Amino acid sequence: MLKYPYLFSPLRVRNTILKNRIIAAPMGIPHAALISSTQYGGISVFDKSMGGAAVVTASEHEMAAISHEKYAFDKYARDATREILSVLRQSGSLAQIEIAFHGAAYEDGSFEGPSDGRHFTGGRMRAMTHEEMKIKIDDLCRRVCDAKNFGFDIAMLHFGHDSLCSIFMSPVWNQRTDEYGGSAENRGRFPREALAAIRKAVGPDYPLLVRVSRQLMVPETYSEDDMLEFIESVENYVDIINVSAGMDCYGGTIENYTANTYTHTTIFARRMYNLDFCERVKKQSKVYVCIVGGVSDPKAADELIGAGKADAVMLGRQLVADPFWPRKAQEGNDGDIVPCLRCLNCYHISTEHANVQCSVNPRFRRENRVPLKLEKTGVPKKVVIIGGGPAGMKAALTAVERGHTVILLEKSGELGGNLYYADYGDYKSDLRKYREYLKSHIKASGVEVRLNTEATYDYVKTLKPDAVIIAVGADFITPGIPGAEYAVQAAGVYPKIDEIKGNIVIVGGGAIGSEIALELAARKNNVIVVEPQDALAKNSNWLYRHGLYNAIKDNKYKPEVRLETVVKEIKKDGVVVADKNGKEEFIRADHVLLCVGMKSKKDLAFSFYGIAPETSMVGDCYRVAQVLETTNDSYFIAANL
Repeated sequence: MLKYPYLFSPLRVRNTILKNRIIAAPMGIPHAALISSTQYGGISVFDKSMGGAAVVTASEHEMAAISHEKYAFDKYARDATREILSVLRQSGSLAQIEIAFHGAAYEDGSFEGPSDGRHFTGGRMRAMTHEEMKIKIDDLCRRVCDAKNFGFDIAMLHFGHDSLCSIFMSPVWNQRTDEYGGSAENRGRFPREALAAIRKAVGPDYPLLVRVSRQLMVPETYSEDDMLEFIESVENYVDIINVSAGMDCYGGTIENYTANTYTHTTIFARRMYNLDFCERVKKQSKVYVCIVGGVSDPKAADELIGAGKADAVMLGRQLVADPFWPRKAQEGNDGDIVPCLRCLNCYHISTEHANVQCSVNPRFRRENRVPLKLEKTGVPKKVVIIGGGPAGMKAALTAVERGHTVILLEKSGELGGNLYYADYGDYKSDLRKYREYLKSHIKASGVEVRLNTEATYDYVKTLKPDAVIIAVGADFITPGIPGAEYAVQAAGVYPKIDEIKGNIVIVGGGAIGSEIALELAARKNNVIVVEPQDALAKNSNWLYRHGLYNAIKDNKYKPEVRLETVVKEIKKDGVVVADKNGKEEFIRADHVLLCVGMKSKKDLAFSFYGIAPETSMVGDCYRVAQVLETTNDSYFIAANL
């Protein structure tokens, strides 16, 4: 009997049937295929096609980019598009193509839109004429028909986020006085006409999935009632409504809008953020409803489908973290699913292309360097790994998979390293799941774990290793501020966070400092964050930072943030701070928490060199960074022993 019967029940859509209720999102980035180690296009499409989802999606734009063509079905793009179609369907999934209903730029640099005015990018928006709108609809129909005739099973029409549908439906951006402006019915007329024309063009049997934003999460948005009215008005043309939120802002207004963090939810937003609106659509419309955004738990997905709150789930980042999530869930192997951290490093906007990678899946976009299963080595070695944090555990799992004999030494009585605080943080549930995933796999792997064992040069030498991997981590920094002895490290507060009461000053507004500030403020404490830089979490990715800003803005009990401010002295009853102009102020505090960063244990790490010719450092002892760098460095070093 299936563990998740609703999630793995079939769904008939017109003359097509989905074998289960799981749809893999496109998750494309600009020109991903050109830098991917495979040439299949999109992101990890090859793995996702084998992962067991009913539908796997590729972007029309990404397929064109492979051949340096403007259109996926141009003559010299068709060979690549055919291969991608073959990959999408190679394991029994249906092939879905994402086709965008987006405005273009005019030759003078202005943008298509409903009215003359300011475009959401910060540029100039120019009102589309009726003829231009007809041309846009005709072009959209041609593209969908081309996809259908080429063999794609379903068309996913992107009418959400920064699409023309969203912009026309906005009562602020749409100031038209003709039949396409004014009331919600009129503002939805252009996208409704587009969908009606597409249905007529493709015929009655071809499935259409339409992504919409329930609202745009910017001041210019339409209401959720407006969107619900629009969905009801197109229910005869479309089959599945994919409910998202927010919009993809970029360009001149990127610092003004944080709507991206609702489109790509961060750790500060609840999972399945769009579920309430999905329920409304289910109650008031006859279309199938597919939720997207923070779906990762097969049990929760099964329950919401069983309860009639949605008909299907669309997974994006979770299928980057583990493309085989559907197969594992189908087989009831939940514990084998690699948890997604929702870090958003896989999304190009977050990192501005500096390091578009997955924090837990080193195979992501590296299919030729990272095999699905490591080949056993012909020269087994004895490998000693020093440190049982995430770096040491990942290295141990990789080395033992290669066929090496692995001894993992951990000074404390528990594996996990500095991720111990994930047990307590309000925003650490994903990290906690990943830590427990690593620990459970270590237990089942054959790695010999020696807890409560302090590694020394002499002790490690007695083990006679052929290779040593050093993962001793980093220490929290105690700054040289006068009176620092009156403060405590913020991370150490997590186990007793509910006992910390009163006025609290946090010295340092990085990711950890900002998160614990939110958590303490939510417990009705008076919290002040003192940060010398001009922004919080300066070293974190763009979407994390804006998710953090939203969490502070939207929090009833919000911490006070003092940017470009330094702590001059810490006293028993508070701190002396100075702003960027040198003006000093005393802030009374019952607790002062330090959160100024970490320092690699390089001297300790260096002390283990000379034991074995193959010696490497991984994780924070090499360079203080995130789980992303830890996972990838540990994997590659251990895989190539």
